[in-house]
Amino acid sequence: MERCRHPPLLLWFTAAVAMNILGGNAALAGEDKLQVKNWTNNSLKVIPQCNTSCSVTKLLIEGNLITLNKADRLALASYTRLVELHLGGNLVTGIPAKYFSVVPHLRVLSLSGNKISSLDPESFSGLDDLTEVDLSHNLLTSLHTQLFRQLKTLQVLNLQENPWNCSCPLLSSIGALKAAGVTIGCAGGPRVSCASPENQVGTDLLEATAVCYPSAPAPTFTTDQHKMPVNIQQSRASTTVLQTTLKSQNHNNKDQTPVLGNSWKFTACVVALALFTSMLIVCAIKGPSWYRLFHNYRHRRLRQEEDGDAVSTVFSDTGTHLSHQTFTFRQDNGRMEGEQEEEEDGYFEDPYIKREE
Repeated sequence: MERCRHPPLLLWFTAAVAMNILGGNAALAGEDKLQVKNWTNNSLKVIPQCNTSCSVTKLLIEGNLITLNKADRLALASYTRLVELHLGGNLVTGIPAKYFSVVPHLRVLSLSGNKISSLDPESFSGLDDLTEVDLSHNLLTSLHTQLFRQLKTLQVLNLQENPWNCSCPLLSSIGALKAAGVTIGCAGGPRVSCASPENQVGTDLLEATAVCYPSAPAPTFTTDQHKMPVNIQQSRASTTVLQTTLKSQNHNNKDQTPVLGNSWKFTACVVALALFTSMLIVCAIKGPSWYRLFHNYRHRRLRQEEDGDAVSTVFSDTGTHLSHQTFTFRQDNGRMEGEQEEEEDGYFEDPYIKREE
């Protein structure tokens, strides 16, 4: 009897497990339906915030008036499980640095149909899981080389319907994406064409990139002696074609390549002008004082010379007079008395006349 009771118990346990699994799958299916939030064509100016128990993974806000301001960024931070974000057909003109870092699990980002004319080099910084980006139908002319360098998982990049400038210096980012294996443009969709310069209007963006940044074919090696000359001729032919392509590229892009300016000449001219201006200012300020010093110095020299001449003259005259007085005093004391008598009479004799006599 105990053996007969075991099969019903096993059947009951199996049924319970099956019901739990089916119920869990149904609940997950219901949750999947709730994870998509659609606010398309609602004339929204700000992204609505999600509640604390938010489980939205796909957000559709297309055809609204969103500009991606600070309020929109705070609202996006409430979608902690967001994986897909569709913002097509809004009024976005630019994306600041690290704007989408608040939704780090984002894998699909659509910004088509906006008015984006430029992107910050760190616009997509922090999105390590991003695999698909749609930038079609905007006003972009070029992409910064650092824009997608940190996106190691990027697989698809849509760039259709933008006025691309296909000058070789501006296509380096496209060449890097192509070398990394990123698919540029959607399969079966319109091609990405150039809008400038004039000689490349309508040219395919990928073809222009291939001309500017050709990828060298991988070399083939063989041990068959009969095929070796053919391989050598093929390699020579490919080398010739590559050189011809590079020459034509340099000739076509001679006017497009930006010319480096003589910045050192300009700097030297600015320094020389600054020094000359400084000298003029110093001369204008110090010139009067310098002139007064020089003028006073000349006057002092002249006065010293005049004072020296006067002293020497007085000394010589005085010396002569003293020596004459001494000489007359020693020669004859009587004459001195006579001279004094003559002076008393009102007459004056010049001693020089007496010496001559």
